[in-house]
Amino acid sequence: MSPSRQVPPRVHIYSHHSPAPNTTGPGLAICSQIQAFLDLGFEVDFVHLQVKPSAPPSHFKEISYTAIPLQIGKVPFYVRLLYLVGWPRRFNWRPLFGRSSLLREARARIRKDPDALHVFNYLVTAHIIPALPKTRAIFACHDIETEYLERSYAIVRAAEGRSILRWERRKLRRVEEMECQVVSEAKLVLCVSAAEACQINRRWAISNAAYLPLSVANDTRTIGATVRAPGEPLRLLHLGEVAHFPTLTSLEFLLTRVFPLLDAATLSQLELDVVGKLEIGDPSVEAVMAMARPYPQVRFTGFAPDLEAVYRRNHLQLVASQQATGVRTRIIESWAMGFPVLSTTVGAGGVEQLAPGHNILLVDEPLQFANCLRQLVEDSTSLKAIGDAGRATYDAHFSRPSVASRLRDLLARHVGSQLPHAAELLPEAEQQTA
Repeated sequence: MSPSRQVPPRVHIYSHHSPAPNTTGPGLAICSQIQAFLDLGFEVDFVHLQVKPSAPPSHFKEISYTAIPLQIGKVPFYVRLLYLVGWPRRFNWRPLFGRSSLLREARARIRKDPDALHVFNYLVTAHIIPALPKTRAIFACHDIETEYLERSYAIVRAAEGRSILRWERRKLRRVEEMECQVVSEAKLVLCVSAAEACQINRRWAISNAAYLPLSVANDTRTIGATVRAPGEPLRLLHLGEVAHFPTLTSLEFLLTRVFPLLDAATLSQLELDVVGKLEIGDPSVEAVMAMARPYPQVRFTGFAPDLEAVYRRNHLQLVASQQATGVRTRIIESWAMGFPVLSTTVGAGGVEQLAPGHNILLVDEPLQFANCLRQLVEDSTSLKAIGDAGRATYDAHFSRPSVASRLRDLLARHVGSQLPHAAELLPEAEQQTA
């Protein structure tokens, strides 16, 4: 080992989501990010901004962990007044992101190790980047948050039958101001979608936003397409937190625009498992469950801790979102498992290397979607080839060596970190995916 490598490089990763391979998209994305830095030889310090106490992540034993409570409470009058005015911008933090010791924790780490990298996930942590000049700060952007907020508000307004409120408009303006400042001052903006990286570069006239693929924990396992026995129903899987707007729009599309087009014989040969966090009492969740009542073959199972068992039970995953941002992590996860996917174009948005009819089934119109399901009920033998092609795509473009190599190049180009090639650090992973 050369003298320059005797002390491993260090990265501090900040997030309000905990890394978790079997949870929602954010948990998977944070896992991928941590793993890529570990694969490049970094020592990883994970700083978890917690809304409520939770156990340290169990997936990574080799990282250090610090929990910081995030307090969401009453905001002082003078802070609210300055937020209304919009200046100085540091007073936009509290009403938008709550109160925590995040800035103090980050500054303490910078003083101790000024050469370390600092990766801030989502604006809830990245909003402090402007207060950390001359820091090797990276913004991990999982969604363009201004757009995410706009779409979330639009769904609520449509449900309530009203126009945009003044406070909603103000919050959108403050979030966009903060987002602009953060992407402009970060050394690098890591995006989960190549399209969103281009959009951020254009929207805020910068050149430091770049795409980083997403890998999946334990990606050496392959489930493949489940063989469907003669006379067995075609079992469909729908994953995602039900109150999340991409999930809501997907289920609404399926239950109100696709299923009504299917004849009784086809419906009798379908089963749909809706798997994901289910907040009973949430108006949007209750509305979706009401849409499903005419269809006894639709089952809401809630959160499932063992997703591998869920995949093994089903034949095909549906991703029918009509509105979405970021990247559809469930498609990449399905590819890693060799599991076939039927999606809309919007539902597959942000996923690179799509080859419709080869590694994914892609249809947009309700009638097309219904016809595809009808054909698969009659003959689902093509699903194995779709799943196999998805796994090959994952190995070539989303595997651990692919992600680590891409991250290494981005760090060298934008942050000045010179690291060995990923192949030198990942011989075992390369052999597994060769």
